[in-house]
Amino acid sequence: MKNKFAKQLGILGIIGLVIKVIGALYRLPLAYIMPENAVTYYSIAYPWYTFLIVISTTALPAVIAKLTAEYGAKDDIEGQTLVFDVSRRLMKVFGIVTLIFLSAAAGLISSASGYSESIYSFYVLAIASYFVASNAAYRGYFQGTQRLEIFGISQLFEQLGRAGIGLLLVWILSTMAAPDSWLAAAGTSGAAFGALISWIYVANKYKKLKVAPSQKVALKDHKPLIEKILKMVFPIALGASIMPLLTIIDATMIIWRLRQTGFGDQAGVMYTFITFYSVPIINLAQIIFTALQVSLLPMITRAFTQKSEQFREKVYLGVLTALLLGLPMGLGIAVFSREILVFLYPNKAEMILGAAPVLGILGLGVAFLSLYQASTGILQGINLYKKPVKNLFVGAVVKVITAYILLGIPTLNIKGAAISTLLAYAVAATLNMIVLLKHVEMPKSFIRKAALTLMSNAVMIVAAKGSFILVHAYLGARLSLLVGILVAVIVYAGMMLLTKVVTKEDLTAMDNK
Repeated sequence: MKNKFAKQLGILGIIGLVIKVIGALYRLPLAYIMPENAVTYYSIAYPWYTFLIVISTTALPAVIAKLTAEYGAKDDIEGQTLVFDVSRRLMKVFGIVTLIFLSAAAGLISSASGYSESIYSFYVLAIASYFVASNAAYRGYFQGTQRLEIFGISQLFEQLGRAGIGLLLVWILSTMAAPDSWLAAAGTSGAAFGALISWIYVANKYKKLKVAPSQKVALKDHKPLIEKILKMVFPIALGASIMPLLTIIDATMIIWRLRQTGFGDQAGVMYTFITFYSVPIINLAQIIFTALQVSLLPMITRAFTQKSEQFREKVYLGVLTALLLGLPMGLGIAVFSREILVFLYPNKAEMILGAAPVLGILGLGVAFLSLYQASTGILQGINLYKKPVKNLFVGAVVKVITAYILLGIPTLNIKGAAISTLLAYAVAATLNMIVLLKHVEMPKSFIRKAALTLMSNAVMIVAAKGSFILVHAYLGARLSLLVGILVAVIVYAGMMLLTKVVTKEDLTAMDNK
């Protein structure tokens, strides 16, 4: 059975996973080739760049996708084209502003950080910010017209360019005994080349569509549309900035609070239980949820705009899909946290002892994270794009307050930070669902199917853990984990068929056509 929604979700998920793997593999030789000082310069510049391009990478593509889907629902091709043309001009201006700002501030920021040699990395990333902005309008257009394979492939090309060209330039300069500041700049230059390659790809794909340009593309002629775009962009950008800001706060508060509690030099090591050992694993799961959010936004927007009879069912199935994906991933990480870390770091027994409980707690938060991201895509699709931002902000406040309190309890220590993150996701997801249920009435079958999903996950976990225990003595920890995962997949798929949580009619309703 062919289903466009499932196919596109799978494509985006696989591409996202490949991008993560490339990013992880890229850092290994980069860290080997570059001296520690060069790595430091590289690391100082990147967070500023990442923060400044939130609008280009997250907010604007989502807004363009929504507006494009709205016009598409009305079969208004001219309106779609106008949104694209105005957005493209707008992002060129934004890209130039970002380029100038980052270039002008490079000296001040690098000096303030205590590493003035990082200035060249800032200059290179300033150029990258322009090409990233140029990409935004194209990606938003392809997302809005539900050509998600182009959206995903453009991201893959960007990552390949970043890793391949960046690594090549670092290697070439290292053979020439170039200074550390140049090596760092070469490493960051991959971001610029990757964004350029991606831009060439999406621009070529758009050109092949042979879409007739709109009559007027001067920004001054389309003030109402620009105001509408900006009105939507800033709340979404603010929401996308909350978690990066919390990461910066975490880096300071967690170590400081643990030292206050009496852990001294251990505080830094305990912090790695979250940042190094746990978060990368959670991020792998998040790839699927991000793909789900990207897929849901244009689909829900189109159904909502058309007042489709299947609108309510699409919303319900979007939420159900989040549960179907988030629960097994979250419970799997939580129950097998120690085994996962042993599989990845077999020679880090002491670190695993401390990190496993942290990963287990964060694993429980994965289901809430899945629900939050799916409901965010749905709420954005029904013009309630400010609500997820407010709800995430409430979750962030809960996180900061509870982290401060729980980190002060010696028996909890770093686990307190993980619990605070779990609570943040739970609060944000719950508030999103409250808003959603106020505006969209779920079918009566939703509660029954949610309960069946929970039951299926319980059976899956018991079977997976049981099989792991049975074969552990014969196969060892690493192979036994793979057996447990295989059993989990088979049992979960079997339970889905047995309980009929997802039917053929459901898949048809989720089709993007």
